[in-house]
Amino acid sequence: MIDLRSDGAEEEFFDDFSDDIISEPKRRKFLPILAACVLVLSSSFFLQTTLAGNINLGSTGSVEFGQGTNLTNACSGSSVLKVTPNGSFTNAQSAGAFYLSSVSVSGIPINCYGADFNISVFDSATSTALPIFNTNTKTATVYDNAGTFEVGHGGSGSTVTSGSGSFTVTFGAPVALASSVAKITIQSSGHIAATCIDDGVCVVGQIGGGPGGGTIFYYNAAGFAETGTACNLNCHYLEWNQTAGTVTNQNVGIDAFLRWSSDTNHLAGTSSQAIGMGFTNTQKMLSNNGVTGYTADTSGAAYGSSLYAGTDNSVGKWFLPSYLELQLMGQSSYASAGGLTANYYWSSSEDAGNANNGIGQVWPNSGSISWTKGANFYTRYVRAF
Repeated sequence: MIDLRSDGAEEEFFDDFSDDIISEPKRRKFLPILAACVLVLSSSFFLQTTLAGNINLGSTGSVEFGQGTNLTNACSGSSVLKVTPNGSFTNAQSAGAFYLSSVSVSGIPINCYGADFNISVFDSATSTALPIFNTNTKTATVYDNAGTFEVGHGGSGSTVTSGSGSFTVTFGAPVALASSVAKITIQSSGHIAATCIDDGVCVVGQIGGGPGGGTIFYYNAAGFAETGTACNLNCHYLEWNQTAGTVTNQNVGIDAFLRWSSDTNHLAGTSSQAIGMGFTNTQKMLSNNGVTGYTADTSGAAYGSSLYAGTDNSVGKWFLPSYLELQLMGQSSYASAGGLTANYYWSSSEDAGNANNGIGQVWPNSGSISWTKGANFYTRYVRAF
C-alpha cells in the first residue's frame, strides 16, 4: 500500500510472502510484487518511465517522470489517498497463479463528488495498459455519486463496494498477473453516464430507452439465444422500433403496412414460432431456398426490417419477430404507450401446412391467425441485445 501524504512524500508498507506451496485459493495483498505508482489526475495520460522522488498532488503541483514534467490538477486536492491493490490465488492443475483481483481507495474527499475514477495498471516495460478483467478490459471505472461509489461506464464485469470516502473495486474475472503489474494509475475525470448496451443499465418500457431508440419490452435475466445477432447465445433484452421503418408501402405511422414477403407461394422454412427464432426466420426470408423454390424477399416485411437503422445506424440488427416474440409484444403493458395499434401484425413465422400463409397476430386480444402472405399487415421490427 502506498500512502500519498499532503507533503508529497510516499509511505510504503510491505508484507512478506511465504515460500510455502499454496494448495487452496487464498486472498492476500501482493504489494511486494507491485512497484505501485499512484496518481489522481483530471486529465488522461500514462506512466512511461520510472516515477521520480517527489509527488505533489494539487492545483499547482507537478509530477516528474524521468526527463519530462506533467502539471496535475486532482479532484482530491491535497487530501491523502491510500490505494491498496489486492491479489487472489487462482488454483489450477499445474497452473495456479496470483492475479490482481481488486483495488481499494480511501481518503476520498467531497471535492470528488460527481467524478469518475479510472484505474489502470502497467508492466515495467511498456506504456500500454494491461488488461485487468473481462479478458481485455484495461480500465476499471468507479463513479463517485455524491459519496456513494458505483460501477462506472464500461465497468461491467466488476463490482464496487462503497464505504465512507472509500471504495473497493473487485474484478469478476481478473486477468492481470500480479507478477506483471509494476505500476498503477488512478485518474479522476468528468462523469460519463452508463449506457444500456454497454453497461446493462436498461429500463423496460421506457420509450426510446433501447440502444436503437426503441422500447424495451422483454427482459430475461438468465439470458436467451437469438442466434446470429450480436448477443447470439447470451441475449437479455428485446426492443421494438419506435420510429418509422424504411419500406413504407402504404405506411401508417411507425408501422409499415406490408405483405409477408415478395414471394407469397413458397415455404421459406420459417415454421418455428419460438422466442429467439425471429432473427433466424428473417434471414431465411431474405434468402433463396433451393429446396422449396422460395426466392428472397425484396419488398415485404422481412426486407423492411433489413433496411431499418434505428437511431444508432444499426442496419442488419433488426428483424421481424417470431410468433411468440410478437405475442410478447402484444401482451406487453407498454403496447399502447409504444403506439402498437389494435390490428393485424405479421410475425416471421409461417404456416408449415400451407405455403401461401404466414402467421400473424390480432391485437389487442393476442389471437394468432394464419393468413395469405400477400395480405398487407402492420409490421413492427425487433432487436435483441
